[in-house]
Amino acid sequence: MIEIRTDDVLARFAALSGQEDVETYRTLCGDAAGEIGRAQRDSCGEDGRPALTAAAAALAFYRCTLARAGVGAGSFAAGDVKITEQAGSPSSAKALWNGAAAAAAPFLTDGGCFLFGRIRP
Repeated sequence: MIEIRTDDVLARFAALSGQEDVETYRTLCGDAAGEIGRAQRDSCGEDGRPALTAAAAALAFYRCTLARAGVGAGSFAAGDVKITEQAGSPSSAKALWNGAAAAAAPFLTDGGCFLFGRIRP
């Protein structure tokens, strides 16, 4: 097993979000790194680090986008000029997360949620 480093996740999160001051998202990225780290297979080695780090960053970005969508976009008006901050698309962020999770799937456990099979007599 490998450690998913929060600093690496934070750097990828910065690239995904376009945020310049990402230090405020350190806890969010650390939580995602921990969650992905706990879900990795025991046999996971260094070859899985890029995919797992990307998955953790995508998960943090998805959660951040959901939180922003829940709060709503902010706006500022001065005279005839109005500036509106867009919250981002939760569906696009989810698609990004799904793709990153699929790429990391060979390095993750299945979570034990479902078992599909048949019982032979």
